[in-house]
Amino acid sequence: MSRPISRQEVIARLKARGFEPSSTKEHAEQWVSPDGESINLKTGDRFPLVAHPRHENHLSDLLAINGVLRGSDRYAHNSNFLGFPKRIHTGGKPIAYGLDFGFGSVSALDHFLDSIAAVRGGGYVPVPVFDSEAQSFLDGFMEPDNPQFVYWLPRYIRTLDTVADALEQRAPEAVFDLIWRTFDNSVSKAGPGVLDFALVDRLRDRFVAITWEIHENGDAAQFGELVSRMEGWREQGELPKVPHLLLARAFAAIHPGRYHTTVAIGKQNQVVPWFVQHTGFVVPEGNWAAKAAALTKHLDGCGVLANDRERRNIFPWYVFDQLRDGTGRVPFRPGHTSRQVSGAARQSQGHAIEYRQNVIQDRLVRRLIDQFGQDAVATEHSTGTGGRADALVRRKDGSLDLYEIKPAQTAREAVRQAVGQLLEYGYRRGGLQPQTLCVVSDAELDELTREYLATLEARFSLKLGYLRVASGSEEDDRDE
Repeated sequence: MSRPISRQEVIARLKARGFEPSSTKEHAEQWVSPDGESINLKTGDRFPLVAHPRHENHLSDLLAINGVLRGSDRYAHNSNFLGFPKRIHTGGKPIAYGLDFGFGSVSALDHFLDSIAAVRGGGYVPVPVFDSEAQSFLDGFMEPDNPQFVYWLPRYIRTLDTVADALEQRAPEAVFDLIWRTFDNSVSKAGPGVLDFALVDRLRDRFVAITWEIHENGDAAQFGELVSRMEGWREQGELPKVPHLLLARAFAAIHPGRYHTTVAIGKQNQVVPWFVQHTGFVVPEGNWAAKAAALTKHLDGCGVLANDRERRNIFPWYVFDQLRDGTGRVPFRPGHTSRQVSGAARQSQGHAIEYRQNVIQDRLVRRLIDQFGQDAVATEHSTGTGGRADALVRRKDGSLDLYEIKPAQTAREAVRQAVGQLLEYGYRRGGLQPQTLCVVSDAELDELTREYLATLEARFSLKLGYLRVASGSEEDDRDE
């Protein structure tokens, strides 16, 4: 974590939120919020904000906010803490006391203040915090080789920059095609929400005007007003349907600070209960825009993706991709995108391993497709636990074979690295429940490791195989 914010930065944020100084003494200042919440500030930068001791009842929740810091002492004591109760400390007379805090970011301070304000209002709401499942999803999402970062994120950023530049130049017509007439504009795919391009062209002036209106006012009420307007066009026979997805995609492209990329209403409705259950999200009433804006604000509040607007906006889609469908299983999505990098990447050890991993994956996929067919093989597939399977095969009876690739010098090393992931992806709550597990490596299988795998199957009924796939110029693939 970067350095905690200073006392002056705390004061600047308090002022921005409407706090005003009530009194100043040598060692502390009292500040009061618009709704009457009193805090004290110490004179130094070390844990400068002192809150009323009544907040000790919710201390664990306050400390669960990412970036909220405390020292080792239970209380801070100072006779200059105004408005706080007193207790006997080291002297013979009672002295004012409170709970002192520091903050790793302004966002952490904001959420801390929101939380103590809720306590004062009598309706304490637990602070937003990721539970163990949400953290697992986040950990998988933040892996640097996440394909969404490799393939989607750069294109998404370019689209946002293009849209922002055009609107800054007051030229919404320059992004008409990108927003309204492109199947996949890297904010999202239009899917079934796409309109006939000839129809969009006929209504070009209206859609250009709407683009500027959204730029001028991107709140949820405006989204609702535009939906109503388009319903009027539909009733008049000018549209076959209201393009909710396209409209939501326009809001997400023009106001990425407010809206995430899961722009299909049905898909957002699928992920919202997960965020409620695992992160404490409180769902507001209203349309797609109201819920999307609340969810992005909530993610900012959790502090886990602070100052990373684009990844924050992609994360709800990552969650959607991990969730089980109505059948109770993670939907199988076949396909493979080669990530093989230039051989020049072998110059460093890390890149060499990545290169070998990608070569092995490509060769593994070719072999699996030959054996099971194109539509039965997937790579980088969601596991339902927040992870991504290196390779997954769906057999004709619906059962799954799960493969984990580990380039290594020895089979022992590959098995040690792979088995934990295979078990988690397979059998952690929400996992794939595969029929078989397979370690894939370019290392030769030795007799001791072969015996070890056989022992695991005999004692624990784990169908755990080993497959060697060469990563060099030779191709020598063997089941072991």
